[in-house]
Amino acid sequence: MTLPAAPGAVQRSTRDGIVVLLALAVLNAGFLYFLSGHAATGYAWAIRPPISAAFLGAGYLAGVVATALAVFAARHWRSIQPLAVALVTLSLALLTATLLHTDRFRWGYPPTWAWTGVYALAPFGVAILARRQRNATIRPGAADPRLRLLRALSLVFGTAMLAAAIALFAFPTELGRYWPWPLTALLAQAIAAWIAMIGAALLWSAYDLRSTDEAIIPYATLGAWCVALLALPALHSGDLTRTGTALEIYVAALIALLALAVLGVTRAGDRARL
Repeated sequence: MTLPAAPGAVQRSTRDGIVVLLALAVLNAGFLYFLSGHAATGYAWAIRPPISAAFLGAGYLAGVVATALAVFAARHWRSIQPLAVALVTLSLALLTATLLHTDRFRWGYPPTWAWTGVYALAPFGVAILARRQRNATIRPGAADPRLRLLRALSLVFGTAMLAAAIALFAFPTELGRYWPWPLTALLAQAIAAWIAMIGAALLWSAYDLRSTDEAIIPYATLGAWCVALLALPALHSGDLTRTGTALEIYVAALIALLALAVLGVTRAGDRARL
């Protein structure tokens, strides 16, 4: 006889779903970040230059961190709840970008249909699982006062990132000209989707964080994303076409976000319980 999950615990169906996401994240991160030179011919659409593929791969690499922690370490739904908001945001944005640029995709290539199917179905699956989890979880009334600074900074950064993502998605050609490397409209919108995902996770954390333990997974994920992206100018220096102000803003923004990630993780302390 299977005992019911404790109130607030990560349910079996949720964990199984995250295992699938972990596998997808590993496959995409491995190909796009570490084999980015092959993304021009071996992905759902031609991604050029390689640094653009690696940027997308950095998001999946951060996803590996998030989903691995969720599968192997997390016990409580509230520890992984920001990931649900992030995934829905990413899925809707990438699906929209796909539908706006159907002519750029290789529809005779089976992984293209897998790409589209995942991002079309993920919001529904996440919504169903999240509703079940929230119905079985009691939201604490008061937030730990040690989170006050983290939540305030997350509100500022999250708002700025979401605004930047919306602008880049709405005006991909115009704003893409100021990126450190060349962007097509599709790539600009795909990059905007990842920025929006991080912004949404930060805004949710600003709103809903109650315990210091709940900060570990979202801010460890943010830290992994920042580190992976900060490495790109060195790993793909030949792809950079703007090494002045555009690159300086790129690096400065990521360093600031990395500092926020460190603050979030260290708030949990040594005895954090996920």
